[in-house]
Formats: sequence, structure tokens, C-alpha cells
Amino acid sequence: MNKKFSLSLLLLATVLLSSCQKDETIPQTDYSIESDISFELISQHSNGWIKEAQYNNFHLEETVPQNEFEYYENGYIKSAKVYSSYPQQHLYMEVNRSEDNKPLWSKYYTPEGDLWFETVYQNGQLSTKKVYSEKGTAVHSYTDGDLTSVEFTSADNSVTSTTVYNRIAGTKKLTIIQDGETVLEEEYSDLENYGDGMLTSNRAPMANPFADTEGYYRQIRSSFFTSTMWENNADPIEYLKPYRNYYGYHIPGGAEFVSKFATEFAVNSEVYQSIIEQYPVTEDEALVLSYQYTEGSGSYLPPFEERRALDKEMQENPSLFELKYGNEYIEKIHYGKNIFVIGALRNMPTNDKAAKEIKDIARKHMNGLIDGENQLSNEELVILNKVWFEVKFFSTLKMHRNGVVINSNADYNKAVQEVMDAESTIIQVEYIPFDHMISD
Repeated sequence: MNKKFSLSLLLLATVLLSSCQKDETIPQTDYSIESDISFELISQHSNGWIKEAQYNNFHLEETVPQNEFEYYENGYIKSAKVYSSYPQQHLYMEVNRSEDNKPLWSKYYTPEGDLWFETVYQNGQLSTKKVYSEKGTAVHSYTDGDLTSVEFTSADNSVTSTTVYNRIAGTKKLTIIQDGETVLEEEYSDLENYGDGMLTSNRAPMANPFADTEGYYRQIRSSFFTSTMWENNADPIEYLKPYRNYYGYHIPGGAEFVSKFATEFAVNSEVYQSIIEQYPVTEDEALVLSYQYTEGSGSYLPPFEERRALDKEMQENPSLFELKYGNEYIEKIHYGKNIFVIGALRNMPTNDKAAKEIKDIARKHMNGLIDGENQLSNEELVILNKVWFEVKFFSTLKMHRNGVVINSNADYNKAVQEVMDAESTIIQVEYIPFDHMISD
């Protein structure tokens, strides 16, 4: 009996030892961050997260930078340089941010390497934005994030055009001076209106030459919602209408055109600019969700006789006409609401299996924040905490312009309700050239 008992114990011990040995041989998931063929890890923080790194691209048989960036230890962007290979390799965006994720400054460049526009922030809010072109420089000034004035100075310093906004009175006053003499001085409503002129080279508002500015409004009341999905980058160009859409700047279909349109639309699409500057680098896709509501749209066709008279004035003295009215005017105005939610991952592991595991958990977590279901297990939370993951809510409301971090379903529902309770506002204005008044 004792012999049989001893044999049983020996057999059990053998099985347990074998089981332990098998467990020890199970490969552990590798969550480390390492350099690979397209990613160069330059330095790391003490917690193992990225400090400095660079993504490279292969263009015209040579390796060129795609992103150069630095993270704070808490995972937020400290600085980033973003490059484009369209239409040629060039630096097109630089951003610099504080440790608590407030913007400090940003710069955008043309494919030729010239500074296109730069933005300076104070306390996380827009302060000044300077737009450069061959025609001159326009300085856009802001108070508490709201546009208060635009001053355009021609390249030869002979012309200044100043628009001052009085938000309390609901007016804007435009003054144009050439060679010391006042060419035009007008006061308008500070709201966007059909026929309002724009010097698109510098995004400088100009006068409205039309007497009859009544447009045709069509109520639409349509909405479009996309559930959580993976995108190659955080650029919201397909989900957020750029606020000012100038003639010829149609949304591109290919990713290679994103940089061109980022530099065009970021100038005066503040929510769009805020998003691409917070997420200039995407390590391994980004989760996005969007809601678009169109209340209605209006279009404008000036009376033919007025168009013909203005066209004649423009043909007789094109430089004076542009000086007063710019080169394009508002033809369409769209009203509605936009929501854009992004789930961003940083400090992702190099190992594909580990990255997929984390992405699956991140998507589950973001969906849980949105619908209040499918909470993560403690084990899943431990794995997700190996990387930086943040869900942020943006909308066309000023309070959501810089984004609201979503930590719970209650946070998400509160932000959505704020949008739904607000009235529809202008979400896009479309422009058409003055030289199309007759031909079009």
C-alpha cells in the first residue's frame, strides 16, 4: 500500500515538474521598442518609452526622413518635424508643444522650402498667425482664441489692408490704404456673408462688392456617422470639412496629397489645425470615429447686371479691383455640426504580435468608453498600460477645439450632449474666383 502511494506521489511530482518545465518554455510576448528598417529609435526615457525617434521613407532610390520627433516622458509630443515627398522631398510642418500638451508654436512650409505660415500660441490658445506670400504678409491676431484683426501689408509696403472685428457689436471694419491714402473704408457684419471677398494668397479678408447678397438656402438635415475604425494617420481631412474651401482645393483621394492640403486648410480651419498638430506622427494607425450633421446649405448667384458691371470694373483695372475685393468671394455656405474622436497610440512595441494584441485591446477600450460596455479586464489594462493611449473628442464648438480627453462613458456622453444642445453653425464656406462671374 505504501509502495503504491509512493509511486503515485512520484508520478504526480513528475507531471507537475513536466508542467512547470513546459510553462517555462512558453515564449513571452516581447513589448520592447527597437529600431527596424523604417524606424530609428534614437533615445529612450527611463521607463523605456520613446524620447527621440525618426521614421524614414524610401524615395527616388534613397532613404529620406518622414518624421523626426521627440516625446515627453508622459507620452505627449514635445516637438516634431513632418516631411512630404510630394511633389518633392521637403519639410512641410514643424510643431512644438508643452509637457501638458498645450501648443507653443507651429510652422508650415512650401515644397520649395519657403515659410508659408506660422502660428504662435499663448496659454494653449491662438495668439498670432502670419501668412506669407509673394504679395506680402498677413498677420492674424487673436484674443482668447478668437480672431480680432487681420492686417495685410504688401511686399513693397505700399498697401495695408486692416480688418478689425468687434464681436460685441457684431461688426467688422475694413480699411484699405495705398500710398498713404484711404482707398476703401467699410463696415460689415462680422458674420460670413455671400460675396465677401478674400485675398487667398494670404487668407486676408477684403471688401464685398455686391449690393444684393441674398442667397438661396436649402434645408438638408442629413447626418453621417462612422463607427470606430483604423486609419493610417490622424489627419481628419475626410471627416471634417475645412472651414474655408477655396476654389480648386478639392479634398484629395491619395495619401500622398495630405501634406499639400494640410498646409492649405490648417491656415484657417482651427479644429483641423489643432488635430494635426497634436498628432503629427502616427506609429501604427489611429482609431477614429466621426459624426457629420448638415443642417442646410446656401448658394449665391449675384444678379447678372451686377456681375457684368463688376466684371467690367475688374477688366479695366484688375490691380485696383483685387486691392479692394481680393481674388475670390463666398459662393456657398454650409451649416451643421461635426464631431471627430481619435484614439491615438504611442510607444508601440516593434513586435507585430505584441502590437496587434495592444491594438485589439485599445479598440475594445475605446468602444467601451463610447458605448459604456465591454470593460477591460485587469490583465488587459496591464497590457494597454505598457503603451500610451489616449481618446480625445473634438467638435466645431470652441470648447472642443483643442480636444477633450475621454476617460469614461460619462465624459463622452457629456461632450456629445454639448454638441447636440448647441445650434448649428457655419461649418464651411466655399469660394469662387471673381474672374468666373461671367464665364461661370
